[in-house]
Amino acid sequence: MFFKKAFAAGSVALALVATGCAGGTSIGDNPNEGADGTGEVTGNIRVAWWGSGPRNEVTNSVIDLFSAAHPGTTVEGESADFQAYIERLNVQASSGNLPCATQLQGRQLNDYTTKNVLLDLQPMIDAGTIDVSQIPPEVLDTGRGLDGKLYMIPYGAAYDAMTVNRTLAEQAGVELPAQGYDWEAFADWAVRAQPGLPDGVPAVNLGGGLPNNFISYVAGRGESLFADRQLGFSEDLLVEYWEMWERIRAAGVTPTPEVNAEEPDQTEQRFVAQGKVAADNLPGNALTPAQETLDGTQPGQQLATLPLPSGPAGSGNVLFTSGFAIPTTCANVPAAAAFVDFFVNDDAGAKAFLSANGAVTNSRHLQQQLDDPALPELKRAELDLYQRIVAQGPVSVVYPPGYQASFENAFVRAYESIVFADTPPREAAQAFITEVNTVLATT
Repeated sequence: MFFKKAFAAGSVALALVATGCAGGTSIGDNPNEGADGTGEVTGNIRVAWWGSGPRNEVTNSVIDLFSAAHPGTTVEGESADFQAYIERLNVQASSGNLPCATQLQGRQLNDYTTKNVLLDLQPMIDAGTIDVSQIPPEVLDTGRGLDGKLYMIPYGAAYDAMTVNRTLAEQAGVELPAQGYDWEAFADWAVRAQPGLPDGVPAVNLGGGLPNNFISYVAGRGESLFADRQLGFSEDLLVEYWEMWERIRAAGVTPTPEVNAEEPDQTEQRFVAQGKVAADNLPGNALTPAQETLDGTQPGQQLATLPLPSGPAGSGNVLFTSGFAIPTTCANVPAAAAFVDFFVNDDAGAKAFLSANGAVTNSRHLQQQLDDPALPELKRAELDLYQRIVAQGPVSVVYPPGYQASFENAFVRAYESIVFADTPPREAAQAFITEVNTVLATT
């Protein structure tokens, strides 16, 4: 899977040039600087998010509830599939036409903050127009820019989870990895499990080229992924990581690189979801669709999710959040602030949305959902694991502009060179670090 083109959005470069905007505002100007969102909540706003089908339905339900609570407002919704959404957003940002409530991910946030197209939301928090008291600090910090200012209010948090086929593990005579396990213990678990697995089913997917595995590895060892628009971890750490995966591969407990390259891109079709490997890193909120796939391909087998391996510095999990930002060109900041506050804090809205884009970040809403006896058990497992990860104080990563285009694609290529061209891990690490630092310095 990791040998295919890295996450599509990473190839969509943000081209925010200084062009004229509606109302005479240009990129770089901030007519709403210091806006605190106070004032009458009325009039029209545009709200944008990515998604289709069920995501659109639940988002529109929240919009309807907001409109009912604020009868003087009109909300125009805009949605698209993720890549088309990002492409459209880039055009809107360049022309000063971003919707007043724009959904972003933490990993793309600084593509926009560094172009001065988003408002600092702290004045709205200070004025009480946006309440973030129910969002844990570690989660809220994922909405900060390189300058430390808060530009996005996270409402949904995704995380990576070690997804294990519990049924195959039991058949192999091994327990699930123990609480607090590290990467060495995980490798040992795979070696112990392999003899008892069905023929042709490796214990673990080949994960040396999966960027999120390395992000976890860095967090668990207490190093920084980025620092001052450069990579923050040491060359030795990356070499250590890739050498570990080469030992795992040499132990015969992974698919071959050639087989791994044929893995489908869709999360719900990954090998672990099809019962073709016993364990792999998947998004934690993919448990339900992955189990549905497994029910069709291997009836009776059950998946379980665990935190990613820890390290000497603690938890190896980081959060990937989605949230709402307000652009500098918004003509109706009071209504935009009210909408963001409503989306994050309204009980009925949270119940309607039901963690449809990662676990709800509002701690009160999270507990309400966990306490609901009607909550599907797989969804409960997703939210429960998120709650446990947050309790461990996960590291907040601030991603520099150009992260996905520079880091993820280069990481995949570097590991490809190791497994297909026999490039020594240190040589691959040096080439990767040089390439990414060069791009980050000029983005």
